Amino acid sequence: MEKPSKAKKVMFGLKLKKKKKAEKGLILANKAVKDGQGKAEAPQEGPSHQEGSGEDWISNNASTTPAPSVPLTRRSKLVTKIHDGEVKSQNYQIAITIIEARQLVGENIDPVVIIEIGDEKKQSTVKEGTNSPFYNENFVFDFIGPQVHLFDKIIKISVFHHKLIGSILIGSFKVDLGTVYNQPGHQFCDKWALLTDPGDIRTGTKGYLKCDISVTGKGDVLKTNPKISDAEEQIEKNLLIPQGFPSERPWARFYVRLYKAEGLPKMNSSIMANVTKAFMGDGKDLLDPFVEVSFAGQMGRTTVQKNCANPMWQEQVIFKEMFPPLCRRVKIQVWDEGSMNNVMLATHFIDLKKISNEQDGDKGFLPTFGPAWINLYGSPRNHSLMNDYQELNEGLREGVSFRGRLLVEIAVEILSGGPQESKFSKALKGLKLSSKDKDSGDKTDDGKSQQATDKAKSTEVEVEHFDVPPEIVTEKCEEFLLFGAFFEATMIDRKIGDKPISFEVSIGTFGNLTDEGSHHRGRKKSAELAEEDTLPLLPEGERDSADATIPMVSTTYPEKPLVTEGNRNYNYLPFDARKPCVYFISSWGDQTFRLYWSNMLEKMADLLEESIEEVRELIKISEEVPEEKMKMVLSDFISQSSAFISEAEKKPKMLNQTTLDKKRLTLYCQELEAMTKEAKGIIQQQQKLSLDEMIRKARTFVEKIHFLVDEPQHTIPDVFIWMLSNNKRVAYARITSRDLLYSPVQEQMGKHCGKIKTHFLKLPGKRPAGWSVQAKVDVYLWLGSTRYSSAILDNLPTGYEVETSSKVTAVNHPPDNLLYQGQHLFQLRAHLYQARGLIAADSNGLSDPFAKVTFLSHCQTTKVISETLSPTWNQMLLFNDIVLHGDQKELVDSPPLVVVELYDSDAVGKPEYLGATVAAPVVKLADQGYEPPQLSYHPIFCGNLPGGDLLAVFELLQVPPSGLQGLPPVDPPDVAQIYPVPANIRPVLSKYRVEVLFWGVREMKKVQLLSVDRPQVLIECGGKGVKSCMIQSYKNNPNFSVQADTFEVELPENELLHPPLSICVVDWRAFGRSTLVGTYTVNCLKQFLCKSRDPPALISQVDGAQVGQDISDSLTATGPLQPLSSFQEPPTYHVYVDIEPPPTVVPDSAQVQQASLVDIPDSSLKLEPERKSAAPKPPKDEKTEDARKPSQRSTKRKKRTIADESAENVIDWWSKYYASLKKAQKAKESNPNEEKGYTDQVVVDVEDGPKKKKDKMLKKQPKEGEIPNLAVLQIYDGDLESEFNNFEDWVKTFELFRGKSMEEDQGLDGDRVIGKFKGSFCIYKSPEDFNTEESGQLRIQQGIPPNYPVKVLIRVYIVAAFNLSPADSDGKSDPYVVIRLGKTEIKDREKYIPKQLNPVFGRSFEIQATFPKESLLSILIYDHDVIGTDDLIGETKIDLENRFYSKHRAICGLQSQYEIEGYNAWRDTSKPTEILTKLCKDNKLDGPYFRPGKIQIGNRVFSGKTSFTEEDADEIVESYEHLALKVLHSWEDIPEVGCRLVPEHIETRPLYHKDKPGMEQGRLQMWVDMFPKDMPQPGPPVDISPRQPKRYELRVIIWNTEDVILEDENIFTGQKSSDIYVKGWIKGLEDDKQETDVHYNSLTGEGNFNWRFLFPFHYLPAEKQLVITKRENIFSLEKTEFKTPAVLVLQVWDFERLSSDDFLGSLEMNLNSFPRAAKSAKACDLSKFENASEESKISIFQQKRVRGWWPFAKSKELTGKVEAEFHLVTAEEAKKHPVGKARKEPEPLAKPNRPNTSFSWLMNPFKCLYHLIWKNYKKYIIIGFILIILIIFLVLFIYTLPGAISRRIVVGS
Repeated sequence: MEKPSKAKKVMFGLKLKKKKKAEKGLILANKAVKDGQGKAEAPQEGPSHQEGSGEDWISNNASTTPAPSVPLTRRSKLVTKIHDGEVKSQNYQIAITIIEARQLVGENIDPVVIIEIGDEKKQSTVKEGTNSPFYNENFVFDFIGPQVHLFDKIIKISVFHHKLIGSILIGSFKVDLGTVYNQPGHQFCDKWALLTDPGDIRTGTKGYLKCDISVTGKGDVLKTNPKISDAEEQIEKNLLIPQGFPSERPWARFYVRLYKAEGLPKMNSSIMANVTKAFMGDGKDLLDPFVEVSFAGQMGRTTVQKNCANPMWQEQVIFKEMFPPLCRRVKIQVWDEGSMNNVMLATHFIDLKKISNEQDGDKGFLPTFGPAWINLYGSPRNHSLMNDYQELNEGLREGVSFRGRLLVEIAVEILSGGPQESKFSKALKGLKLSSKDKDSGDKTDDGKSQQATDKAKSTEVEVEHFDVPPEIVTEKCEEFLLFGAFFEATMIDRKIGDKPISFEVSIGTFGNLTDEGSHHRGRKKSAELAEEDTLPLLPEGERDSADATIPMVSTTYPEKPLVTEGNRNYNYLPFDARKPCVYFISSWGDQTFRLYWSNMLEKMADLLEESIEEVRELIKISEEVPEEKMKMVLSDFISQSSAFISEAEKKPKMLNQTTLDKKRLTLYCQELEAMTKEAKGIIQQQQKLSLDEMIRKARTFVEKIHFLVDEPQHTIPDVFIWMLSNNKRVAYARITSRDLLYSPVQEQMGKHCGKIKTHFLKLPGKRPAGWSVQAKVDVYLWLGSTRYSSAILDNLPTGYEVETSSKVTAVNHPPDNLLYQGQHLFQLRAHLYQARGLIAADSNGLSDPFAKVTFLSHCQTTKVISETLSPTWNQMLLFNDIVLHGDQKELVDSPPLVVVELYDSDAVGKPEYLGATVAAPVVKLADQGYEPPQLSYHPIFCGNLPGGDLLAVFELLQVPPSGLQGLPPVDPPDVAQIYPVPANIRPVLSKYRVEVLFWGVREMKKVQLLSVDRPQVLIECGGKGVKSCMIQSYKNNPNFSVQADTFEVELPENELLHPPLSICVVDWRAFGRSTLVGTYTVNCLKQFLCKSRDPPALISQVDGAQVGQDISDSLTATGPLQPLSSFQEPPTYHVYVDIEPPPTVVPDSAQVQQASLVDIPDSSLKLEPERKSAAPKPPKDEKTEDARKPSQRSTKRKKRTIADESAENVIDWWSKYYASLKKAQKAKESNPNEEKGYTDQVVVDVEDGPKKKKDKMLKKQPKEGEIPNLAVLQIYDGDLESEFNNFEDWVKTFELFRGKSMEEDQGLDGDRVIGKFKGSFCIYKSPEDFNTEESGQLRIQQGIPPNYPVKVLIRVYIVAAFNLSPADSDGKSDPYVVIRLGKTEIKDREKYIPKQLNPVFGRSFEIQATFPKESLLSILIYDHDVIGTDDLIGETKIDLENRFYSKHRAICGLQSQYEIEGYNAWRDTSKPTEILTKLCKDNKLDGPYFRPGKIQIGNRVFSGKTSFTEEDADEIVESYEHLALKVLHSWEDIPEVGCRLVPEHIETRPLYHKDKPGMEQGRLQMWVDMFPKDMPQPGPPVDISPRQPKRYELRVIIWNTEDVILEDENIFTGQKSSDIYVKGWIKGLEDDKQETDVHYNSLTGEGNFNWRFLFPFHYLPAEKQLVITKRENIFSLEKTEFKTPAVLVLQVWDFERLSSDDFLGSLEMNLNSFPRAAKSAKACDLSKFENASEESKISIFQQKRVRGWWPFAKSKELTGKVEAEFHLVTAEEAKKHPVGKARKEPEPLAKPNRPNTSFSWLMNPFKCLYHLIWKNYKKYIIIGFILIILIIFLVLFIYTLPGAISRRIVVGS
């Protein structure tokens, strides 16, 4: 014993402060050794070797990073948030689209898909006779609940073979919602789910199912990808698994082993229990525990251990699931078995992500855990069976009490088979040897019955007993001392405060006195246990002096609270000078190293986070500093990480480490190394990152570290502080023990260890609405091994004396009380200036806020400011006579905290709580000089809800001996004795001028049941304000007649302190009454601050050369600039912009750009939509005669050149749409991170350089065979507003709120919006000379259009909708469009689309409207119902006025090419040149000047082609439209006034429904054109009506079959034969199945048919889809339209008379791409057919006619070959040249030349005899016949012989 202790002293390098006390001994008696541990885990004498080694590395650190001698702070970091809010239930919508299945296993199956989520179940339609069915069906599930729980729900998708009685499972697939939600965009899109058979995992894949799964919560935005079906996509590369998962997932066994549990609650406080006790005696625990483990939708449970609170199970639950699994959490629940029902004791979740690592190679590791304890938390332990807090035990909310712990181990074993084995087997060897072989291995080898092996094959859960392997020793326990000192207990709710109050601190069951714990018994047995309980805390030699033991003091002495001065709702405990302490010893396994690593990491993360915040603060102030600071921050992070890594590498192996501990340590190092590498890259600027990006990167570092910090293997349970009122539990705080853990090394110490931390106690369970604080407790807590007990008081504020109870004689006994004798008098000044962004608590959308400031036992209240969300109190609250105890220097460093609560004052009833914040006061002692403090913003939180900010500062001033007059002076109070904030603290003000633009109010709802008619707007800021004029009649004209006004206001010079600006709308009613309608508060004025006035410089006045320089600089990055040929010495001030598509990656790009119109190929994925019909023109001195003579020709010629899928296709708007879709997809594939929107680059070039380069470019011809260049439009994924900043470039729209915004309905803000105000602000410092300003127009009015009414023609084009939410019970909808604008409503009800969730509407509507009266366009999608009213599916609203006046010119999108007629005819009323001229005029630009080949604007010249040749005449026509259009597309490059102009587009708008706020109900593709009536009228609307499918007829001739397998056997001869016939149909048109006649008795597998099938069908060539219209069932009222791929199915069957026919094989061919036929039967091969490459495949729509041999297959084996001919004709051709079905007229086919054996035996019995008997047995029959004749002859001969002889004798006698 002596030696280790000496070693230890040296080891620690004695960093412990050497007080006198340390030399005296101390013995702790532990009253609370748990009965469960019994003697087995009796504390060992002194530290064993193992324990020493465990601490070894820690002490080494002590010398490397010495703990600072004075710890940094006495108090924990200030947290302004008082409570975390409740876990809220949320709405989630799960949308699953089942598209199709492939490679399903089975013969001639009728697959149906069944989807189960939780208890809900939905199924698809049944598809007949196919192994690759196409469904395209949509299912929507709605769930409500807390996110955590929902994400454990499993989505199970199964495919069944449908039968009338009992369907047969083919395969199923499982994924949990969390995995889907964590995907990018919360969805899997177009992925293939791998189906397996849970009943037999060895059979492998059962097929693939293609589906979309999305999980959306409120406000989640889904990216929609319009489907472009791809015939032969690679399934393996597109499986439904998260990114980074291997595509081949092996099966694995997941072992969850449950060893034992400890300290479970005994449940014996119910009445029944007392009755039982009376009969049975007190000896038994009334608890029959068992454990339930759930994972991946399956559940296993252990056996029940009767009457036992510390059960031993030693059972393992085995799950089988593919690895890596798509379900993330293992749920472990402990239950108590009851006679009536089982009671849940506690729930714990283990996230597999935290116990494994997905990286490849040796870096990753399989899920592994323990054996380690997990601590269980839940409701308080002493509650009866009628448990109010039961949901706490289900893991729904934060547990409020320790409920025992469970020893668990988890391991994963990959089942061998397949390539995965080798990778994981190494990792497994270690695991297996230790434990697996002993139990799971032996069991199956023992030759268990067949049943066991069956179970092994299926995924059923197995539960079996196991023996504990010898390696797992009973763990080494260590004694931990918890010491706490209570410094303050204030703000105690008065409901509790009338009884004596005490506090209890507990860890696990230690210290928990009021509930049944291990302590009652401990007292009885204390005599016997005294020996064991007395624990040596100090080495032997020093023990003699201390013979006392440490009792357990876990509760403070109950005290009656006093009422807080100034607030009778709060009480406080008068601790004053005497601070009560608690202390007790608990023993836990010695795995503190886990907590130490976590603490080190957490400190790194916290530091990084704080530094990022500092950088963000700096950004507000300066430009350059933050970037430098950010690099410093990162380099600090790098040095910390490397220190951590070197620490980790030094440490020795410990015996008490689990596999997970070792793996996690290496994981820490790997992650940190990766992050340091990235950080170094950022510092060295390997890629140039903006400051925002650097901050974002650093944030991801913080998140990654936080993920690592959370340690799944628990050691010491959390610490609970309970407030007891009359020994009844009322409120609690829970602190993780890691944060309190002491270590001699500063880095490893918990962040709250030995610090005073403020805790706001919470009510357990569900908190009532509007709850307030239960109590505020400042407590100093220290938790650490008893070896460090001398350090418990190290960080206490100095100036205390220790008070211990008189009985104890030990010197080093933890104190019972701390006495702080020093008293100091202070005055607290609370300067509350103003608040902003408060929560609205009244029905009018405002509050009447006042603030309560609580400091220790004092409380004061500010005045109430009525009807505002941004009150300016400008009030100073004085707290006199505040006595603080302790050392004054300590008080300066860590003063007590101030709590500010905000309330809304109500005339009736008690004030409503609006939120609170916590702040630290600035302390000034009497002997220090006074410096006025700075006001700062403190964030306010109401629960979890941000509730605004408070601008305030708090001073704590020591009262000097001379008394209060010695303090800094205060400003005199006003009449009501309210002191203002002193002038030297108030912000410095200066005069600002606020200009307000009043445009109008919109969408006003009714207020107090009356509609708003005469609204007026009041603007208020900083006490000053301005009113708009009154709108005389809102219905007739909702715009203001006076557009602008200004007011002067004094605002702080410091922009960060600017007060909010509030907008109020009132409505004037009869008799001069006014009613508040709604308000909006602008909290940040920064966006409206304008710089002091300079006239905007016009471009034409800028020095041209300089601009040219800028532009060429800014664009050098766009690639090699193409020099233009010189143009008669250009004047120096011109800038030439050569408008050409930028050079792209394709080698011949330059030629492509110069190619003539007719055959410009789309040579690259990345070419912009710029390649207009006019190719750029070479400069003038080259003659235009060069090879190219393009023209703006009629589109006739064009139509011929564009080869579509079918040559007959006319080019229409849909061709353009599909071309754009393809382009958008290609752009996504080639550049996934590309910014969305219209990316046009313009090559700008100051002219110089030779012209030769260009001449060469023209000579090469473009490549052949590429798709010709269609004009394309821009398809936006979202709405147009989000692309163009809501079109708020001229006016802002402010939503006016009314009504309360409290927690419950938080987020349903839609209900609070009462209307909208349109206007804008411009704020600037007041100029000295007013006169000049006033005379002219206000600054804010410049560029604002006049607001008189405008008549407009509006065209709305509705293209299609996606993923609509189903409105009918069958999971479909019958959507139609309704359009509303003002009072106009257009219902398109007749044109509804039956049974469709992805309807293509293709509708256009025209409406006349007057702005501003009718400017809100609503587009609603309704569901058509025959009976009852139609249901709204979703709607979207568009503010047309904003678009109409926007400088982005959103009235009509600019097309990508200028054409006069055809599919891309110019639709705008103005031509490009007119638009350009108007833009220049509006922006006061000089120009445009048109010269051949150029357009000049200001000092910039754009050059391009302007002369074209007419098609039929050879005249050269000068046209500037094409070049003008290109200039418009690059308008955003014009300096100062340039902006992006809206291109021709389709926007995808989300649809919303008011009953499901924030949840998308589908998306709508559409666009709007607007044409002012005073302009020339536009041409006819674009025709976007959906393409009608073309009618085709497919003629299939089945000539012959070969090598068909033979199924029947002849009874007589044993010869095999088949009666072959062929069945055919087009998928989806199963009603039109056609069959050949039967070729009977084929003996070789050959069949001859010469039989024709005729399949008429409708087809959309552009979408490559078949259109099927049919009734879904007998009861359907209307036909449903489906789109499916065109697939022909041919099957070969064996005909049976008496039983059902036998299926022999099938062939499925996608008519768009199928492999070429073999020339002969011999060459026909299954593998060639299946593995044909995409290029070698052909389409019947191009080939029109094919003939040859194709293979039949069954279960992937060749079962026959068919010779067939396919001929595709259009319906017109079919009419002209009809043919007959089968072998009928017209054009009949010849009868097949079948062998004579081919007939049916039932119909032709004689033929049958001839063929079956005669042919085979002819010889025998003839011989038999002769033999019979001979025999008859002989018989007759013998028979007649005696008669003849006798006659002869008689006659001849």
